[in-house]
Amino acid sequence: MKVKLLIPFLLLLAACTSNKPMTDEQKAAVKDEGSAVVKEFFDAMSSFNLEKINNILENSDDFNFTVSGGVLSLDDMLEMASQYMPYVESQTFDTKYEKYVIVSPTCFIYTWHGRNGAKMKTGEEIMMEDYFATYCFRKHEEGWKLFVGHESQNVPIPVDTTAVQ
Repeated sequence: MKVKLLIPFLLLLAACTSNKPMTDEQKAAVKDEGSAVVKEFFDAMSSFNLEKINNILENSDDFNFTVSGGVLSLDDMLEMASQYMPYVESQTFDTKYEKYVIVSPTCFIYTWHGRNGAKMKTGEEIMMEDYFATYCFRKHEEGWKLFVGHESQNVPIPVDTTAVQ
């Protein structure tokens, strides 16, 4: 009797937990939606629109953003942005490379490499030639939200030549 119940249970379990790969059309749809939210995010950062940035960030315990040598919560991220933005006149992003990794119909990872420039209100200009970003987004009823981010720049590492001499 137990075997008769076990087989249908295993079939039901397999049917409910199957990990069917997404079709190319499904991936393309997620990428289209993802491209729109990524553009919105970069536009909000370029225009220093803290309200738009905040609307794209996920307000959850999962949120974390690694930048400037630290891992920030949502509150820390918004605090850092509000302190930084008043000193910047404009910011630019020039893409050298980008990639979308579609994880599921409700999650994607965006990787970006490019030039990140800032013109300060003092007139000083900063250009980071090799800036890197990885952003993870989840889909919610109100749209896509960034819940994990990492930004860094390529810093030349001095080579210790004493070991080769």
